[in-house]
Amino acid sequence: MKIKSILFLFVIGLICSCTSVKQYNAHVDEVIAVSDLKKDVDFTYKKLKRYHPKLDLYTSQKEIDFKFDSFKKTIDKPLKPNDFYVKFFPVFRNLKHGHTDVYPLNKRLEKKQKKKYEESKSAFNNYTFFWQNDSVFLVKDYSKTNPIVSGSALLAIDNYSTKELYNKYKQSIYGDGNNNTFSDNYFNRTFLNFITLDEGVKDSVELTFLMGNNIVRKKSYRTFPKIKTSQQDKKDTVLTKVVKQEQRKIRLKQKRYGYSRSSKSYSKDLSFPTNDSTIAVLRINDFRKGKTKELYKEIFSDIKNHHVDNLILDIRNNGGGYIKDAHYLYSYLVEDSKPFLGKKIVANKTSFGKSLYNLFPIPTYPLLWLGSGYTFFSTSKNSNQEYELKMPFSFVKIDENLIYKGNLYVLINGGSYSASSLIASNLQIKNRAYFVGEETGGDFNGTVAGLMPKFKMPHTKLHFSVGTVYLSPIEMREETGRGVYPNKEIKQNLTTKIKNFDPELSWILKDISNANEQYNKILEK
Repeated sequence: MKIKSILFLFVIGLICSCTSVKQYNAHVDEVIAVSDLKKDVDFTYKKLKRYHPKLDLYTSQKEIDFKFDSFKKTIDKPLKPNDFYVKFFPVFRNLKHGHTDVYPLNKRLEKKQKKKYEESKSAFNNYTFFWQNDSVFLVKDYSKTNPIVSGSALLAIDNYSTKELYNKYKQSIYGDGNNNTFSDNYFNRTFLNFITLDEGVKDSVELTFLMGNNIVRKKSYRTFPKIKTSQQDKKDTVLTKVVKQEQRKIRLKQKRYGYSRSSKSYSKDLSFPTNDSTIAVLRINDFRKGKTKELYKEIFSDIKNHHVDNLILDIRNNGGGYIKDAHYLYSYLVEDSKPFLGKKIVANKTSFGKSLYNLFPIPTYPLLWLGSGYTFFSTSKNSNQEYELKMPFSFVKIDENLIYKGNLYVLINGGSYSASSLIASNLQIKNRAYFVGEETGGDFNGTVAGLMPKFKMPHTKLHFSVGTVYLSPIEMREETGRGVYPNKEIKQNLTTKIKNFDPELSWILKDISNANEQYNKILEK
């Protein structure tokens, strides 16, 4: 009887799940009435004004009001949710807050489909691309059959023009303020996602290239893992037993350093690019993964043991993450690291606490009530009549004997954003590092992030995120809306990508070999 009940509940759950997916996907193609679309606009604007502490930081309140009002007037016919998204995201872009964004609806896969695609590799897996001058070019074709020549322009994916893709979605990506480096950088790395948004998950695609003066079309297929035989499974089991200890070490490292299976890379990684162990590269891919306290202590112990004189901190394409993670890293790079944030501004005394309820499930609400109460009493008006949150966003305790005091170069680009941009600002304020690359995607003076609840519009079901705390570096500069500028500007291009050449790192290594000539001009000891 019990087994029958369990089976019954399982079947019912499966049916409900399938129904839910079908209903969701049907909604994606549903046409929403004009009146309901306008209600979604009003709902969104109300939430933005309620939770965002610096909505008018880059755009005047008068202009924001005008944008929302005029947008409502343009809605004169029913639209599908994603068509509404395409019309709505320019309004968000006008706000110029990268953490405050609206998201399209992606069709969901049923359980059988999920299982089918779980370990598969995309039809684009054999190709790497690079956007340059509003066009997309092939960097490398890794397929073995009739490979396309590097540098060929990608004109279309199936019947979808890459120009059309660019014109439709490029403006949906934006950073903080008035710089363009973030949008260019991020679109370059993620533009294929928009193909999936419009076309869905596909098992094959036809790519159209301009190779020299010739139009070349090539079919590319999704690859699926081979089904293992029982004999192969047995072999793998035996192998696992033999290398059990070694695999355990690997798993521990993966956990500590934040290993990503999709990119097959670590969140943090220390390497030595030359035969000279006194030169090290510390690559920080994000501030989200890994056992922060342990790994930084281990990393800077290695740096000390190798007597590193020149440390290259690489935070290119680091989109940020936890402030505490960034603070730990910062603390090992400067001697006075107690302050990491300047102002922590919120919209009002209750906005931060109430945002908690949008981030956690209902059973946690009793605890959240205590948390929201604490933030209420921790919020008061400062001398500028702004609501400032006094609670600490990060507190770190490090081994001060491991603080690195040698030469510090920092690699930055448009993908250096949020917490990544904050640490860059603080290091530049202290004149602690020499910066190489391009302007960061994040504003030098900070970002509106913190807790970022996602709200669902009642009719289109589109989600949008709202930054709830304005986080600034320890000091601010007069210029607003622009990122951290490099001391030496160097940008990647198609040629360097094809050659797999890192011009920024190469320049730094050359400066080190020249007795830190350019470094010493900016950072005199």
